[in-house]
Amino acid sequence: MYYPDLTPYCYFKSASSDGALNIGWLDNRNPFPTKRASETLLDALFERCLYSVVQTRGFHVCELCDNPKREPMKVFRHGQENSLGSAEIRVKGKDGRVYAAPTLIYHYVAAHDYDPPNEFVEALLADEDRSDF
Repeated sequence: MYYPDLTPYCYFKSASSDGALNIGWLDNRNPFPTKRASETLLDALFERCLYSVVQTRGFHVCELCDNPKREPMKVFRHGQENSLGSAEIRVKGKDGRVYAAPTLIYHYVAAHDYDPPNEFVEALLADEDRSDF
């Protein structure tokens, strides 16, 4: 499911009332910026994906992988496991902007070097309160 970064979120109408902006809704037909992620960013993304929202009954697979498995993606970091592809995360910036991303964003950054917009990264690294969502 592709939505350009920083466009208004609209995937689930019931979850779009906060004026969120899309981040990391990638597919294999649209180019995206790349850069090797820092361990700090990977840690923050993994942690945020542990507190996902908008849980669905189905799941998405990574269209960027050569042979995607037709099952939820399991990832591991620092001894913890998480399943990706069936939920979203929300990140609130200091300016009040809200960013909505699929949990697959962790995989996109870790495995495919996706470089999310700086304003999202800054908000993620500064935001330690997940209780708003």
